[in-house]
Amino acid sequence: METEDWFKLKRYPHIGEPLSLMDYKWIKTYVENKKCIKEHSFLPLIHKCIIKRKYRADIVNLDRNKKGERKRFIDKPKIRQIYYASHIDSMVFSYYNYLISEEYEKFIETKKFNESIVAYRKIPIVIGSDKNKCNIDFAKSTFEFIKKNEDKNLTAIVADVTAFFDNLDHKILKKQWCKVLNKSTLPEDHYNVFKALTNLHYVEGDQLYNSYKGTMLVERGIPNFSKKKGIKRIEIKSNSYFKEKNAVAYCTKEEFLANNLNLVISEQNKKGIPQGSPISATLANVYMLDFDQEIYEKVETIGGYYQRYSDDLIIVCEQEYEDEILKFIRDKVKNLAKLEIHPSKTTVYRFEETEGIFKGFEIDENSKEHNYNKCLEYLGFSYDGQRVLIKDSGFSKYYRSMKRSFKKSTSLAINSKNPDKNLFKSRLYKRFTHRGSKRKLIYQPSKIDPSKYEPTKKYYWGNYLSYINKSNENMRNLNGGENIIKRQSRKFWNNFYRLMKHHEAKVSDAKKVEI
Repeated sequence: METEDWFKLKRYPHIGEPLSLMDYKWIKTYVENKKCIKEHSFLPLIHKCIIKRKYRADIVNLDRNKKGERKRFIDKPKIRQIYYASHIDSMVFSYYNYLISEEYEKFIETKKFNESIVAYRKIPIVIGSDKNKCNIDFAKSTFEFIKKNEDKNLTAIVADVTAFFDNLDHKILKKQWCKVLNKSTLPEDHYNVFKALTNLHYVEGDQLYNSYKGTMLVERGIPNFSKKKGIKRIEIKSNSYFKEKNAVAYCTKEEFLANNLNLVISEQNKKGIPQGSPISATLANVYMLDFDQEIYEKVETIGGYYQRYSDDLIIVCEQEYEDEILKFIRDKVKNLAKLEIHPSKTTVYRFEETEGIFKGFEIDENSKEHNYNKCLEYLGFSYDGQRVLIKDSGFSKYYRSMKRSFKKSTSLAINSKNPDKNLFKSRLYKRFTHRGSKRKLIYQPSKIDPSKYEPTKKYYWGNYLSYINKSNENMRNLNGGENIIKRQSRKFWNNFYRLMKHHEAKVSDAKKVEI
């Protein structure tokens, strides 16, 4: 069935059962009816915290481990507050995201800063192409500007807006929303969506789970029916098993309204929108319209470069304008956008010729002291004026993911009811090695003739090595035609092979104990 891009099915558990492709027609009719959306009653969001651990090199204690590497410690974790909309609410948000995105693109297509705003947009690689740019292309254009101006002494300022989504001013958001729609006030259907986002009501996922005594609604096959499936409530030990047990909902809408209204938390927030809804990212771009225009115009007058990727922005200019631009950014963030850039979230780099080499390095904003061991980091890459590399943190994250997957696969193999108790090697090879790095179109059996396969609209996007290969290809010119980024991944195979042998041995030992 042909569907529109805004129709995106989600499988996360929420209040009420998930939607299916069979629901497309009535959902399309519903969301396109302005009267329905004007009167639509939004369910509370489900709130979860995503905690991301940060590993930092110990620069105080210079002791090294057995491999000669600096010891690392776990820094203060990054906590993201994520809110999930119910399945029908998500469709409403997704459809209105589509409407607002269309109007936003029309609004800025004639603006000079059009190409400077790069996040959450479909920007073709070349005009007319069906392939769009990604963070690799955006980082590359930034580094190319620096390279093109290596005859000058440059400053690159990278700033990160503090708690971006949590601090969006509701009055500014409404004003900019109206501007994009070319209306003096929000239409009633849009206004209802606006209220749902700004008047935050949510339920803690764990509390809702506990209210049903650790049980969830799960999808199960019906005996004697190969395709039909039913819903039943079963006990699940913890939320980490939701996906494995195919949990589809905490409860039905009727159960929630009858039993759980006491769990609803009304934030009564005067600023901020929930991060995680399908519409939040587009609204963030809409919100920053005036800011983007003023920053771009200021930077353009001094022959500089401006790019914003969501709450990360970078400005490259000649060093003589360094302090002026820093002051200007902070003033506009505070007084125009009503947001904040914390000093610790602002990093200043300089690029200049040092001993005959065009070199990039970090400086202390106040003392102006140089730190030649740190170079520009932006959108997951580092650039020192001579070469582009993927940041070490990206490789560390991938390796930790690899170790977790091996650990989980081993646990499943040992505790499996299958007598041979083997690791699912093909899955691991596909996810973590070159064997699964090829990106390709997904085919499915034809409904007319099951013996034949026809292309779908879905793609298998490969794995992290696919990203490395694409980065290497795109950045090759900046790296003097060499495969520098690809060489960064040379240890992957050895690490994978070592983990494979280690976990195969654990499974083998478990088999011997059973015998």
